[in-house]
Amino acid sequence: MNSTTENVNNTKSKYFKDPLEREWFRKVGLAYMFSLYVLPQYFGIANPLFDLTIVRITIIVAAIFIINDKERTASFKQIIVTEKMGLVLIPYFIVLFYTMVLRVDINAFLNPFIEFLEMYLLIYIIRDTFGFKQSVKIFLGFIYLLVILGVIESITSVSPFSYLVTIKGIYTGRYLRGGHYRIMGNAGHSLGYGLMLITALPFAAYDYEKEELNIFRRPVLLWLLIFNIFMTGSRSTLGVAFGEIFAIFLLSDFKYIKHNTMLLLSSLTIFAFLTFVLQRTSFGSYVMLQITSLVDSLFDTTYSVKYGANYLQLRQSKAYRDLLKRIFHVEWLNPILGIGRKRGFKSMVDGKRIVSIDNFYIAEYVRYAYPGMVSYILFLVYMGLRMAYDIYKTHSAAIRMVFIGSVFYCLHLYIADSLQTFKYLYVLFALYLCVDKKEYVPAKDPCKYIKRGIIEYAKL
Repeated sequence: MNSTTENVNNTKSKYFKDPLEREWFRKVGLAYMFSLYVLPQYFGIANPLFDLTIVRITIIVAAIFIINDKERTASFKQIIVTEKMGLVLIPYFIVLFYTMVLRVDINAFLNPFIEFLEMYLLIYIIRDTFGFKQSVKIFLGFIYLLVILGVIESITSVSPFSYLVTIKGIYTGRYLRGGHYRIMGNAGHSLGYGLMLITALPFAAYDYEKEELNIFRRPVLLWLLIFNIFMTGSRSTLGVAFGEIFAIFLLSDFKYIKHNTMLLLSSLTIFAFLTFVLQRTSFGSYVMLQITSLVDSLFDTTYSVKYGANYLQLRQSKAYRDLLKRIFHVEWLNPILGIGRKRGFKSMVDGKRIVSIDNFYIAEYVRYAYPGMVSYILFLVYMGLRMAYDIYKTHSAAIRMVFIGSVFYCLHLYIADSLQTFKYLYVLFALYLCVDKKEYVPAKDPCKYIKRGIIEYAKL
């Protein structure tokens, strides 16, 4: 009897200990998702060797739970081993490794590695703890929080997250355009916040209860997102957002096409009317500045000058975009070995000095040369094609949601660097890898079977 009691006491009970452990891990997982999506990179513990951002702290805590449990460790390893995405990433990691070694730059490997670790950890947490549907609900809550804080920031001209600065050198301070404050949310720059908003737009259209995509599923959230996009003061984000909204409209479930067309036309009419009426107010003038600046960028016009834009800056911006492409021909850059991450790019290009690169793909060439740029683009193309194939195979609204957000985020990278926002793209990738991919089966046509029955009856 004593022996039996001793065995019971020394055996891990799945009825008593496991539920408690799972509940604690659930809390850790939620804290990780919150710190990943909401909290800024400049919040954490500063360290001269390795800054412990809040998301890195939650990664360490989650890793302790996983490492201390054999089943969790095996499950996490299984994700790494079985997920085909990892094979596509091998060439990129080879480039990261030899760049780190040859340039003596630990961050050349460490920074991308941590971003991918964040994605794999999120995949594990979604599959193990929350599931796809609950995870979408959680991220929707985070998006609502961020855009509401964005509205507050546009009124106060101070980011609520600026009070969380504990790591120096990331938060860049206030930005103005045309005398108007540009909101930046939880990012270090308005463009970074714009990139996050691009990934968030499709969430407003996804109905996780009906498993449908409908651009006007959450009109309040949609308009809050659009308002935040305007208030970033980013022409590039605004242009990408317009294209993305049109794509969501086209890929919404077909049964909503007539209703959505009427709503879209009505919304555009009301928006145009209000903008025209309010154009002499501060807010209306700012909206017109963004729209006309976008038009000027696309068609080389000067409409935005009427609303306070600097014509010389517009011309310089266009010339800068053209000049960036010449970086591929800078002689001192090695086409096989990039400069890594510890050095910034400052160089004369065609007689003009460039100190920043607002194009992720060109910046990736500078950091990791052609091998790094090409291998990472192949990874993005692989994920995009895989999503497109699954949309065709499953007709899934969830996959359409993450596909749209991913594609337009990657398009935005053509006119902006990533600015530490890859985590938002990887949230979409993680959700895609966790969603059910049940093959679409067309509904049976009852008329076909009625006709067949009549024919069979006639034969009798």
